[in-house]
Amino acid sequence: MEDHLKKLYAIVDDFKVGTNWKTYVDAFVFGCKIRNLAPRTISVYAERLGYLARHLEGKGIDIEDISKQDIQDYLLSLIGNVSDETVNGRIRVYRRFFTYLEEESFWKKPNPTHKLKLIKASKRIKPVISPEQVGQILQSLNRDTFEGYRNLAIVMLFWDAMIRKEELITLTLENVDLRAGLIKVYGKGRKERQVPMGAKTVKMLHFYLNRWRQDVRGDLVFCQRSGDEITSRHCHKIIQDIGKRVGVTLYPHLIRHSAATYFIRQGGSPVILQKILGHTSLVVTQNYLHMSTKDLVDTYDRFSPANALRL
Repeated sequence: MEDHLKKLYAIVDDFKVGTNWKTYVDAFVFGCKIRNLAPRTISVYAERLGYLARHLEGKGIDIEDISKQDIQDYLLSLIGNVSDETVNGRIRVYRRFFTYLEEESFWKKPNPTHKLKLIKASKRIKPVISPEQVGQILQSLNRDTFEGYRNLAIVMLFWDAMIRKEELITLTLENVDLRAGLIKVYGKGRKERQVPMGAKTVKMLHFYLNRWRQDVRGDLVFCQRSGDEITSRHCHKIIQDIGKRVGVTLYPHLIRHSAATYFIRQGGSPVILQKILGHTSLVVTQNYLHMSTKDLVDTYDRFSPANALRL
C-alpha cells in the first residue's frame, strides 16, 4: 500500500497546479482506513488516482477546476489502449473518490463523476484449470523441502478453500482449526468468515505445520523460511512460476475461480459457495457460474427436446 501512496503523494507534491490534491487524497485515504479496507484495496485506489492526477497535471488542470468532461476525455483516451475492465476499474475508483469527498463535505462543487457510467464491456468466458491439471501441478512440487511443501499446501488451500490471495498470506496459526476442518479468514473490509477444508487438505496442512513449519518463528501459516511474510507480489510469482514449470498459465485468482466453477459443476449450492467465497451478494457469485461450450453441448445433449422425439 505504502509504495503506491508514496508515488501518488510524490506526483501531487511536484504539481505546478492542483495544490489541493494532497488534502483531498489524505481525506479519502483516511476514510478508506476508517472503513477498514484492505491495504491492497487502498493501494489500487492510490494507483488509479495517480493516473488521473498525472493526466490532469499534463493538461494544466487544477483538481478544483476539474469537470465531468475532463474525466470523460481521459477515459476516452484509454479505450482501445487498455481493457474495458481496466477502464471500468478506474471509473469506479474516481466515483468513490469524489462521492466520498462530497458526502463528507470536503467537496463543495458539483461532483464531476455524477452519473458517470461504466462502459459496456464485452463478456468473455473466463478460463479455468481442471482438477487433472491441479493434480499435475501438485505432483510437480518437491515435498522434501520447506519451500516445496509450503507451496504444495498453498496450492491445495487455494483450490480447496477458495480463499483470496490476501487472505492466504495473512492467515495465522491461531486461525487454523484442523480438528474442525476450518480456517478463519478476514476478507474485504476485514469481514471475518469461517471457511471449511476437505480431509485431504487438513491432512496436508497438518503435515506441513508439524514437519516444516514448527520451528519457524512468527505466527503466519505461510511465510518464508526466516518467518518473514510473503508479500502479495511474491505470492503471485510463486504460483506463476509453479504453473510455468508444468506449462500452465497460473495465478491465485485463477485457482479460486476454477475451484468455484468446479464446485458448481459438481452440484454445489450457489448460496453455500457465496458464503465460502465471502461475497456479500449472490450476484457477484454468479460471475463464477459460467459454462464452457463443452458444458453447453453436454448438458443440452442430455436434455434436448428433440432427443425425446420418436422418429
